[in-house]
Amino acid sequence: MEVNKKTKNIVLIMVGISVFFIILVVLAFVMFFQEQRKNVKQEVKTSIISMNYKSNTNSLTLTDLTPMSDEKGKVLRKEGSYFDFTISSKLEDDTSIKYEIALIKDKSSTISDDDIMVYLEKQNSGTYAKVDEPKVFTPIKKKSKLGSPAKSMVLNRVSQSSSQVDNYRLRIWVREGATIQNSNATYMLKVNVYAKAD
Repeated sequence: MEVNKKTKNIVLIMVGISVFFIILVVLAFVMFFQEQRKNVKQEVKTSIISMNYKSNTNSLTLTDLTPMSDEKGKVLRKEGSYFDFTISSKLEDDTSIKYEIALIKDKSSTISDDDIMVYLEKQNSGTYAKVDEPKVFTPIKKKSKLGSPAKSMVLNRVSQSSSQVDNYRLRIWVREGATIQNSNATYMLKVNVYAKAD
């Protein structure tokens, strides 16, 4: 009788140990496959985008307060009346990126946004061509999906799937018909680029 009891105890212990090892192996497999899935989801393809400019800062200050037509503003050539910059992107294989060019008004500006015209050109085959028609500075109300802050103006959005270099030229002027009362009035914009990988 006692031998049967010992045998049952040994069998129960063996079954308990077997069940414990089976549970341990199943848990190990579950954790392994969850970690694999987590690693795949977190894989990030890298790309680099940068903005370069020749001047000391990435800003443009309006110094000529003479209101002018869009036709005159689009061809301003006087030094300080335009801002040249380059956006370079270096993308890994099978990646794409979206970027936007945003203008951020400096807090020291004293001219109304409604009186400021902005005009962006992009270089194609050695000459600059318009990206869009001249526009009144119009700030966005909330942060954009690509990161341009609220109160900035998004000038252009670009999607790219290959590395390239884009040269841009920005001009600003006082719109025709505007009345600037204060001869010491100023308007300054900073140019930034914001990007996200697709």
